[in-house]
Amino acid sequence: MTLPASNGQTVLITGINGYIASVLGQHLLTKGYSIRGTSRRSASSDSLLKGAYAPYKERVKIFEVPDITASGAFDEAVKGVHGIFHTASPVTYMLERFEDYITPAVKGTESIFESALKAGPQLISVVVTSSVAAIAQPTEVPGYVFTETDFATSALKRAEKDYAENVKTPPGILYAASKTSAEQVVWNFKNKHNPPFAISTIHPSVVLGPPVVLPASGSQLGESMLLEYNVFSGTAKVIPDKIGTGSFVDVRDVAFLHIWAYEHPEEANGERYIAAASYGPLQGIADILRKKYEGTKIAENITIGVPGNDYQGYNKETGEVDFVEYLPESPRPSGKKAEEVTGIKWIPFKQSVIDTATALEALL
Repeated sequence: MTLPASNGQTVLITGINGYIASVLGQHLLTKGYSIRGTSRRSASSDSLLKGAYAPYKERVKIFEVPDITASGAFDEAVKGVHGIFHTASPVTYMLERFEDYITPAVKGTESIFESALKAGPQLISVVVTSSVAAIAQPTEVPGYVFTETDFATSALKRAEKDYAENVKTPPGILYAASKTSAEQVVWNFKNKHNPPFAISTIHPSVVLGPPVVLPASGSQLGESMLLEYNVFSGTAKVIPDKIGTGSFVDVRDVAFLHIWAYEHPEEANGERYIAAASYGPLQGIADILRKKYEGTKIAENITIGVPGNDYQGYNKETGEVDFVEYLPESPRPSGKKAEEVTGIKWIPFKQSVIDTATALEALL
């Protein structure tokens, strides 16, 4: 294997073992970057170093950061880097406490920016992974289109009120609240310090697409891939409820947007970019996969649900999903800004679902 020539730039990815982060790292390595990654335990990165990153091992360095909320946690990792991708944040719905979501999201973001100020004059850009949950929130307006000018506040207000009253908050609300609170840290820092490096945020919707590393079992998959796996494997006996607006984006496109923002610091500075390709209904996943694996043992286990329910594009005569579109009254985020600015052509939902399933077959 002939490796791409080094481009002489080193970038840091926090939470390197994460789904988005690990794919981002792979894309950066293929573009000639040297990467540093942080992880709570350095040993947890072994699967990356022995797997997808193995050909590039001389360009990868892992820093153990057991507590991202600690002041100076990233000081060593950022020294001399040209760019920082801050992806580390809670992304599981298994946590239940305010302190499990909001505290690490806020303190971790504060910590990375404190360290960024010490990184050196070569640092040109910090790109923060946020979420469409920091933009979209419940609305009574039918068909409302959320854009980068929208800021979600309802989840954080609910979480703070519940916390003050010692009331348990649903994990989904806590997750959205953590994304809003962390993004507030980003823009407050920029306004206060006006740093010499660019700052931008990427806001993915529900992310699908092939992972860089598979866990030992399907139950260990991250939240978004677990949704597809549970339908694919038949673990889900009914089609699960959608997350938020149900919007979707492929992980490879998310990686592209992160890199574009880093490589275009003047244009991206101070900007937010929604990463949303289309509607991504779980019923659509079931319908696409049943047709894809028709006639096989795999198809026998795929959750059925109500074919064609809750989206446009299902062909009742053929069983094919010709396209996937929101119902007219459904609110949705728009990825138009990212399309127009970067020229990205979103990977279609159907392709992403099939590519993800192909990768997940090994876990069935």
